[in-house]
Amino acid sequence: MLKTKINIYENFFVIKNVQQVVNTLAFQKMFLLSKNTLALIFILTLATSGFSQGLFSSKLTKSFAALEVHDYFKAKKYFEKSLKENPVPASYGLSIIYYRNNNPFHNIDSALYYIQEASFLYPKLSPKKKEKFKAFGVDSSSIYVQHQLINEKCFEVAKNKHSIAAYNKFIDCNVEAKQIDSAILLRNEIAFNFAKKQENAEAIQHFIDTYPNANEIKIAKNILDTLIYKEFTQPNTIENNLKFIQHHPNNPFVPQAERTIYELSTADKKIKSYYNFIRNNPKNPYTASAWRNIYNLSIINYTADNIKTFLRTYPEYPFKNELVKDFQMAKTTFYPFMKNNKWGFINEHLQEVIPPTYNFANDFKEELALVGLNGKIGFIDKTNQLIVPFKYDEAEDFVNGLAVVGINDKYGIINRLGEEIVPLMYDEIGTTKNKFIAVALNEKYGFINTSGNLVIGLEYESVGYFNKGIAYVFKDNKYGIIDTNLYYVVKPIYDWIDNLENEFIRIKSTQFYGVINSKGDSILPPIYTQITEPENGLAIVVKDNLYGYVNTTGTIIIEAIIPYQDGVLNWGLFNDKGYARQMTEGKMGLIDTTGKKVVPALFEDIGAISKDLIAIKRHGKWGYCDFNTKLKVPYSFIFAGEFIDEIAIVNFENKFGIINTKGSYVIPAEYELIERFLPQLFIAEKKDKKGLISIENTEILPFLYDKIELTNDKKLIKLSTKNEVQYLLKSTLMKE
Repeated sequence: MLKTKINIYENFFVIKNVQQVVNTLAFQKMFLLSKNTLALIFILTLATSGFSQGLFSSKLTKSFAALEVHDYFKAKKYFEKSLKENPVPASYGLSIIYYRNNNPFHNIDSALYYIQEASFLYPKLSPKKKEKFKAFGVDSSSIYVQHQLINEKCFEVAKNKHSIAAYNKFIDCNVEAKQIDSAILLRNEIAFNFAKKQENAEAIQHFIDTYPNANEIKIAKNILDTLIYKEFTQPNTIENNLKFIQHHPNNPFVPQAERTIYELSTADKKIKSYYNFIRNNPKNPYTASAWRNIYNLSIINYTADNIKTFLRTYPEYPFKNELVKDFQMAKTTFYPFMKNNKWGFINEHLQEVIPPTYNFANDFKEELALVGLNGKIGFIDKTNQLIVPFKYDEAEDFVNGLAVVGINDKYGIINRLGEEIVPLMYDEIGTTKNKFIAVALNEKYGFINTSGNLVIGLEYESVGYFNKGIAYVFKDNKYGIIDTNLYYVVKPIYDWIDNLENEFIRIKSTQFYGVINSKGDSILPPIYTQITEPENGLAIVVKDNLYGYVNTTGTIIIEAIIPYQDGVLNWGLFNDKGYARQMTEGKMGLIDTTGKKVVPALFEDIGAISKDLIAIKRHGKWGYCDFNTKLKVPYSFIFAGEFIDEIAIVNFENKFGIINTKGSYVIPAEYELIERFLPQLFIAEKKDKKGLISIENTEILPFLYDKIELTNDKKLIKLSTKNEVQYLLKSTLMKE
């Protein structure tokens, strides 16, 4: 039936090839068959009826026919036999067989091989052969599509294996695959991660050499630089860092190595170490810091003479121009002033030298001033250059080239360059004025040196500051004393130890007080119930409810035979004129340093003792008598001060004035307060504001100020209000 229909169809058309018939719309409609099926029918019909007329090889025709019906054994057999005569369609067909996974010949590598053969040979075919092979569906498009399918499958295989070898195979074999870039990226990623896990420079260098175009190259080079630096500098010694710089001068970690060399070379922060560092490392960028540290350590007190001495000692100092500036600045005093709640500085000629921009400012100490801005503290120099940045919550002024600083209740120490030589790790740090500095951490105390190194571990419950070469320590509830060699002067045996500011050191043992000196030698045995600090060379000792006086060497000056009175430890000490108050039967008199009574016990109280007059109190009022107890100025005052230059400040009915030795008012009692200030000048107060008045009661400065005081150098008068701090030249007022 089918053959009959084809023969009938041939009566109407001159058939040039099968594909023409298949493409004929009328033919397709007549048989209701697909193009591929119709083409196969024509091929089979012509082949079996002997009408091939040389159009196609019988083997090739049988191959595609078998492939169409999934007879892979036959198809493979005929395709292989056709390879020599027609390699393009045969290779194409074999690639399909090897590509498909529904036959025992499935092998993606073979599929790739044959499709690559077809792709390579197809462009070399003649147009006539290309036209002939098109009848089997073999053309550039079908070959391309098949090639892409195989590439995709190969890429899938590589991804499943996810190894460098698998991706390299895909990259090498599937040269023009669209997945090449993805394969390269994935391969490089695996290689990079593998190299990183090795954690050594050799592995990273191998990756860089092997995959120079990888996206990870930049990161790899950074890692390589880091690993080279670490491998060269372990252990982290000066020698290893120098070797690293020598072998890798362009490594970005060279600056770190240079800094490490500087830090290791100058770890003890001593002048000699800084100087040796400079000589041994002249090209190191930190030589500038070393020189400045030498300068800062050499010159604690910035005077012109000290700067000259420094230059003579270090003539090669590279910043001589700065020394000229320091030389000039050292001779100039700056004073903090406030205007509109902002602080700046003026010089001794009252000229503004640093504008008021800070929230607060301290005096300059060691040529640096502590200033505050936006809730943080920093330090500036006299050119208003910020030397220590605004980052600290707390800070103290510089002492001996060092300053204590704190952030979040943790404290450390900086030098004058702003370098943190003691990290911010301690709960407390004592003064830096001594050779050793007290520190506390987690409620344990010890000492560090000025380089920040612990010299006494955190083993004490409390420690004191070093004074005159000794400091107290507290351990196991007992006090002892150590010296600057960190040896015990006195082991912790006492229940209490006084301050160590003099050679008269009070101690307590078994509820009684005694005195030792700075060597731990006993001055007074611990047999007293009370001992005061010495005042004007004498101290009160109390025993068996009696008291007397001893000097600072422990010698008894007045035997302890005077009946003890409450408060005697406060009012019974000797003054600078050699007199002490003594109470008898509730009345007060005076004794001298021999114990002799120089003023009988007649008064409620005795106050200031002048050359010729003594302030005395009776009936709740103060007056003055002479040393013969003769009344010279009547009892009329709430307060009676000492006569100096023949005048005394008194308080009459809650108002202050000034009287002469006759009791006459020089300045009437009309002020809320009067204080001595300068010769013939007094600070007076009205309505809670202070001004200056003269001895003639002339108003020199109006009553506008909250505080009037002299500057530390006594050159200027400092006038303070809530919002402003200003100055006057003292010499100006003195002339007036």
